[in-house]
Amino acid sequence: MTNRICCAVLIMTGVLYAEPARTVADRAFEMLRKDPPVSPDVFDFAVVADTRSLKVDQQSETFKQLIHDFNALKPAFIVDVGDIILGGSADLVPAQWDEFDRVTADLQVPLFPATGNHDVFDEATEKVWTERVGPLTYAFTYGNSRFVILNAEENNVVDRISESQLAWLKDELESHSAQHVFVFIHQPYFARDWDRQWAMVHDVLVKHPVRMVFGGDNHIYRYVGDRDGIHYVISAGGGAEVRVPEDEGGFHHFVLVRVRGDRFDWSVVKPGSILPKDVVTQARIDEIKFARNEWIRTEMVEVPVGEPFDRSVSVAVQAPGDGEIAWTVPAGWHVQPASMKYAIAAPASGITSSPLATFEFDIKADDAAAVKYPVPEFTTTYSNAKHGAAIEVKGRLNLVPSYTVRRAPGPIAVDGDLAEWSNVASIPLPYGWAFDVNDTADHQTSIQLAYDAENLYLAAVVKDDEFHQPYAGDIVWSADNLQLFFRMEDRANAPRVYKHYWEWGLTLTNAGPEVFMYHGVNRESIVVNAAVKLAVKRAGELTHYEAAFPKSEVAPLELSPGATFLFSIASNDLDPSHADRTRHWSELTPGVGDAVPGAPLAKVTLAE
Repeated sequence: MTNRICCAVLIMTGVLYAEPARTVADRAFEMLRKDPPVSPDVFDFAVVADTRSLKVDQQSETFKQLIHDFNALKPAFIVDVGDIILGGSADLVPAQWDEFDRVTADLQVPLFPATGNHDVFDEATEKVWTERVGPLTYAFTYGNSRFVILNAEENNVVDRISESQLAWLKDELESHSAQHVFVFIHQPYFARDWDRQWAMVHDVLVKHPVRMVFGGDNHIYRYVGDRDGIHYVISAGGGAEVRVPEDEGGFHHFVLVRVRGDRFDWSVVKPGSILPKDVVTQARIDEIKFARNEWIRTEMVEVPVGEPFDRSVSVAVQAPGDGEIAWTVPAGWHVQPASMKYAIAAPASGITSSPLATFEFDIKADDAAAVKYPVPEFTTTYSNAKHGAAIEVKGRLNLVPSYTVRRAPGPIAVDGDLAEWSNVASIPLPYGWAFDVNDTADHQTSIQLAYDAENLYLAAVVKDDEFHQPYAGDIVWSADNLQLFFRMEDRANAPRVYKHYWEWGLTLTNAGPEVFMYHGVNRESIVVNAAVKLAVKRAGELTHYEAAFPKSEVAPLELSPGATFLFSIASNDLDPSHADRTRHWSELTPGVGDAVPGAPLAKVTLAE
């Protein structure tokens, strides 16, 4: 994407457009001109984001339902804060916008779009956006308010907006007066690293009558809070998949904003219902996160793959409360005692960083073959909640399978010929998602890892009765490919928190091998990465992948003996000629391929 700013301004009392409506934004402006506000001081507007589905050729069923709701509520207009289509390479995008146009043909309310990472991620998809959807960055006036749409998908800009866009924003706010200003940006930088990603923007906004800033992307609703009179809200539940529980904001919705003279307010709307704006507050989220991630901790237990398990495991409680730890134990595992009641009083000295109580459980597997997921899990209740009902908390044996990866026995040429890997240990992917991993006629994958001073190497052999990969770009996971997950600086409690993490897609596309980086450390994300070398060769039912990750791309991981990192991989498989098979995959650890929160990863230790 080129780093440029496009601006289109509609002032309801003046400018008219002579050209016919070409884009989604053009059509919205035309509808506003035909139906100006009855009162400039009294109107409603709606905010929605992440309305895409998981299918290239469809809009989400939730968004289709919301169109009926918008038509019933008749807000003055809607702002869609990005991720409107699933995306992918530029040749796939026009058909998706055709489907969007078809689905929204019955929408009776103007819809103003903002860019999302699924909509725009390179120059080609940016060109489609500007020709089909609207400007990248623009603003308009409606009634007594100004609406500013920012572009979170600029090229060569990592996790923030560019200086040029910030200058445009400053000029835009200084050049127009309004009683209220509302700002929209897909990436909710204000809820991430405030000082690095958003403070400079807030410093500009706070000098003007900015009332609210809306973000998307996270597939949740969250009222992040009020800062210097500016209300920050994430509203990203327009149809895309949700991955967190409802009480953490994981539900489909849109936001309805009401402007009444010098006052404004908002409500959260599910399909068919209206919710109060504090249905999920930052205070409640903080309480839930504490209860589920901090209050009760299970020690991390590393077990080399192939070894038995018979040991005492501690569960530590960090805050007072009464309750019971009750275990659910799958076949092949044993836990004693199966449950334990507790009553923990508050310490006389107040808050402490040390556990208030630690409980020991004897956990054993029948044999080495049984040391795998599913593992024993427990439930308990955090009874001291102050911002809502008591919180159910689930935990598990924090089993971390561990592997030792040795230095490459000699030079490795990345050419898809795996002959030089003959002396490197092979690791099968033991877990299946939506298929039986023992059905080797359908799909089977094994991997090998090695390293030297310059590169971390991966080889994979995939046996598959049907290879299918029509995609490129950020949706390659929708068909046959490998998805890799690296993590560093883990915390010894599930679910884990990481400071450094990477996600890569390794794919044989119609144009050849492609490495797509979804996330990296100090690297531009959601881009094709040319630094990693990849070769893919097919022979009958076998696909050989061979990749070299330079030390620059995995820094700060040090490629030397003793270095450790967490790792997993999913091998995706789509077989369209088999009507009885949905997309499925094998994976090194369960849940990573579906981005399940808290999914376990394996530990890798580099050795000579």
